[in-house]
Amino acid sequence: MLMQQSKILTSWPRAVGGKEFPDVPEHIAGAANEAYECYSIKCYRAAALLARSVIEATAKEKGIAQGGLAAKIDAMHRAGLIREFVRDGAHEVRYLGNDMAHGDFVAPVEEEEAELALSLMDEVLGEIFQAPARVAAARERRLQKSGG
Repeated sequence: MLMQQSKILTSWPRAVGGKEFPDVPEHIAGAANEAYECYSIKCYRAAALLARSVIEATAKEKGIAQGGLAAKIDAMHRAGLIREFVRDGAHEVRYLGNDMAHGDFVAPVEEEEAELALSLMDEVLGEIFQAPARVAAARERRLQKSGG
């Protein structure tokens, strides 16, 4: 048996970039980070689908588990967890990810679409987890300084 020498011409992925999500529950932050990793290696379908899943996991984390994702997004808005424009953005992520979530890979996901889906996912995470944590930290600092 003859062995041929082979040479690696390039490796893929060359770099993987993620994003940290402080104050977001670990299981949700991990999936959101993975969405960014997928985006960084040009796996746009995976990034968009994970963004959709992160929004659903966020609703479930807040006790909203009934119905499909559309109902969960609307319930988060009705509960005052997200503002109207964040709700609308979450629906846009849902629309983008719906076909893939149901096994219909008709149209490719373009880079700009995936980037926008991640940005809208960030809005949901910011609204529900990160902004309240920042406000609580600011309040705590103020109270410590004032001795109250």
